[in-house]
Order: sequence, then C-alpha cells, then structure tokens
Amino acid sequence: MSPRPRRRLLSHALGATLIAAIAVTAFAAPASATTSASDAEAMIIGWVNTARADAGLRPLRGDKDLAYLAGLRAYRMARNNTMSHTVGGNLFYQLNYLDIQWYRYGETIGWSTADWTVDAARAIYRSWMGSAPHRALLMSTRFNYIGLGLAYRSSNGRTFGSAVMTESKDHTRPVARIKTKSRSGDDLTWTWNGFDPPLQTHTAGLRDFDVQYRIGYGDWRTIYNDTTSKSLVLRDRAHDQSYAIRVRATDRRGNVSPWTLEQRLWVP
Repeated sequence: MSPRPRRRLLSHALGATLIAAIAVTAFAAPASATTSASDAEAMIIGWVNTARADAGLRPLRGDKDLAYLAGLRAYRMARNNTMSHTVGGNLFYQLNYLDIQWYRYGETIGWSTADWTVDAARAIYRSWMGSAPHRALLMSTRFNYIGLGLAYRSSNGRTFGSAVMTESKDHTRPVARIKTKSRSGDDLTWTWNGFDPPLQTHTAGLRDFDVQYRIGYGDWRTIYNDTTSKSLVLRDRAHDQSYAIRVRATDRRGNVSPWTLEQRLWVP
C-alpha cells in the first residue's frame, strides 16, 4: 500500500502581493513520457480555467513573460532542491525588470514526486486547489494573466512548479474574422466582425478595424483605416480578375490583431 501523501503548506499575503506555497508527495501510475513540460504547463492552466468557468469567472490569459518568469523560478527551486519564494528570487524586482505592468501580483509554488510530467502536473494542481488559500489565488476575481513553470530534478524525481499571476492592463490581442463573401454580377461584398477576448478585469473592448484589398496578387492597399464599419462593397469590378481583402482589429488600448487570412472573389 502506498503511504498517504505528505503535505506542507505555507501562505503569505502582504499589501498588493499575494504568495502561496504547497508541497505534496504523491504516488501515481506512470504517465506518458512524451508530454513536454510546456504541454503539462498548458494543462494546468486549462484545468485552472475550467474551474474558473465552473465558478462563473473569466479565464486567466497566458502571458509569455509571466511564463518565462515562472519557469525561471521553478528551475531555481529544482536546482536548489528547495521549495522557496526566496530561492525563486525577488518577484517584485523580477516583474519590474521584465517591464511587466501590474496592479497586483501573486504566486503559488509547490513540488511533487509524482511521475513526470502529467502526473506531477496533476498532483501539484490538485494540491493547490485542495488548499483554501492557494485555491483563492487561482480563483481570484482580480487577476487576469498567468504564467506557469515546471522544472524536474532527476536526482530525486521531484517536480517543482510556480504559477505567477498578475492583475494587469489588457495586453491581449483582439480578434478579427471575415464572416461572408459574395458576388452579384460584377459587384463584390464582404462582411466581417471581431471581439476583444474578455478578461476577469480591465478588458479594453473592441475599437475599430483596418481593411486592405488587392487585385489579383498585387500589393495590398488600405481601403479603410480605423473604421467601425463591418462590410465592404466593391462595385463594377473588371472581369477575368480576382479581388481579395483582409481585416485586422484594434482594441481601446491599441492592441492590434493579426491580419485575417485573405478572402478572395473572382469576377468571371
């Protein structure tokens, strides 16, 4: 019989800084060794966001700078074989050094001896969610961004994890989509829409669109700039030619989406 899991809990709160730590020794069936650390990290974020959705909360948006920072902190803990916010470094200064804008920030850390990678990720996640102070951080109504880092210490089979969260201004790109395209004789019509992915806090909201078109496969030309229109009609187009448009969106903080894939129509 496997021994019961051992747990050690530590939580700390100071002003706008919220920090929590947890350790668990778990005994589980081996998981697939083909799952990468980045995939396991994404799994934890997915599990957190499923729990948040069940509670009526918005998802925490993944942030590459926070992911880098969480990965660094997990690596330092694994290298020193010590679960410690101090070993991870001064989070306040790290955030500022990386120019990460924040109103508040928090971190949960932990380790597990469950099999690398999926079992360890699941054990750490379940332990966080099974502890009221740690669950409160992950289910915060103020945080809107998250970075997750996992690091493995092969000498003793420990996996160390860090989740760094912030309440920050909206820096998520909006989304633009071309909805329909149609031809009536030599008149061409396209419609589009877009949205700004909702955050738990500080969602900027969609502002406008830029629209470009081209004839055949020539250069792109801007036909609309900063427009709130969601349709375009090109009339009396020349025959035996194709015409295409692409669209991008901008939110009220100036975040710009990628251009959509072009949508092409042919006038026979």
